[in-house]
Amino acid sequence: MNTTHHLTRRTRLAFVAGIAVLASVTAPLTTATAYTATTPVSKAVAENPAPVTVVQEGGPTNVATGDVPASKVRFTATLPAGFTGDVKAQLVFTRTPGAGWEPRQVASALDATCSLNGGPYTSCPFDTGHDEYTEGIIYLSLPTATVTTKNAGTTLTWQLLVSTKAMLVDGLGGTINLTDAAGTALAAAPAQINFVEGRATSRPTIYARDTAGTLWQYESDGKYGTTAYSRRTKVGGGWEIYNTITRLGKTAVGSASTGVGHDLVARDKAGRLWFYRGTGQPGTPFKRRTLVGSGWGQYTAIVGMGDSRTDRVNDLLARDRDGVLWFYRGTGDPARPFKTRVKVGGGWNKFTSLTSFPNGIVAKDAAGVLWLYEANPTGVVAAPLKAPQKFGVGFGTYRALAFGDDLGWGEGKELVARDASGNLWAYEGSYSYPGKRGLTGKRTQIGTGWNIYNTLI
Repeated sequence: MNTTHHLTRRTRLAFVAGIAVLASVTAPLTTATAYTATTPVSKAVAENPAPVTVVQEGGPTNVATGDVPASKVRFTATLPAGFTGDVKAQLVFTRTPGAGWEPRQVASALDATCSLNGGPYTSCPFDTGHDEYTEGIIYLSLPTATVTTKNAGTTLTWQLLVSTKAMLVDGLGGTINLTDAAGTALAAAPAQINFVEGRATSRPTIYARDTAGTLWQYESDGKYGTTAYSRRTKVGGGWEIYNTITRLGKTAVGSASTGVGHDLVARDKAGRLWFYRGTGQPGTPFKRRTLVGSGWGQYTAIVGMGDSRTDRVNDLLARDRDGVLWFYRGTGDPARPFKTRVKVGGGWNKFTSLTSFPNGIVAKDAAGVLWLYEANPTGVVAAPLKAPQKFGVGFGTYRALAFGDDLGWGEGKELVARDASGNLWAYEGSYSYPGKRGLTGKRTQIGTGWNIYNTLI
């Protein structure tokens, strides 16, 4: 027998067998659709000989921000046959939104509930690290799965419902990490959530009354660069009894539309003034009316001026037939919303219209020039307005004006105007230098057929 030849052949067989064993261990790593940790394989090979894999279903998931339903984010783990024990899952996001958002702010702005294998949803809050090494990382722990011989299966599915009212940008990027009860790594895979602009939590609105007396609400979506209003929704009928309707401050709807504003007052033909408390809710924007008082027929114009005294209460101005302007300071009490009037001054009959504007009013003269009277919060009550600033020219052809409340989130669309043909226009505001505000002259057509309305608010 050739001993040398025999040893060489036996060595070859052992080498080939070793390659086969190695291939049986590493093959799943190259064919799996997700990254699989290799460190626990040798440690737990006797109990669970095959690797665990995990993936984010569908890859990166978009989560819409604002007043929209929660978005679903799903992860699925595949277990080898016969696997038993606990499987712990945690999301670790090392990439977080910028734009001035601190990780701790992002975590507190996110809401999440989690479900395991179709079970009930439970709270699973986002959190950040609490030391200098982890404070910039965002974590979320998913429900622990306990796999026994009685309920052993091939997959585990975690589903998250994620929402946020904050206008977050960019997204979260990191991994989902699976470990056993002892903390030994089982698997990991990329995890990514992208934030996309949804429906703003405070959406500017205007109201329009038609010739039949029905009041309609037009709501903006509040998205950046958007100047259009959504399809109208009916507030209610019977508003033909009023000959004057004005907003007291800003009007908006949405989950963030709380606090000062969103209220209306309306004067009926008998000279009684009624107060409508705003709710901020799209379907029911106002509560039941309450009577302010009688004797308001003496005024030719009634106009809200917002929180002019910075005391979180809306105020009101009224012009009498002699052109004298009167100031009604708000109380915050719906049962008695205004204090006793204070005389501001005369000469206000030179204006053909007065329009409510945030913390002030816009007055149009006979030449079609607009003048902005900003509130004077630090002045005496008898002088609630600052000196006028020229706000715009060429508005003599417009039949109705209303405050647009920054349509477009930063685009500066501040004034809405209806022309004689029924076209509705949004005018862009300018904040180019301190203490001066005006209109750039740039207008955008946002509607047609608005002649069916006799009042814009």
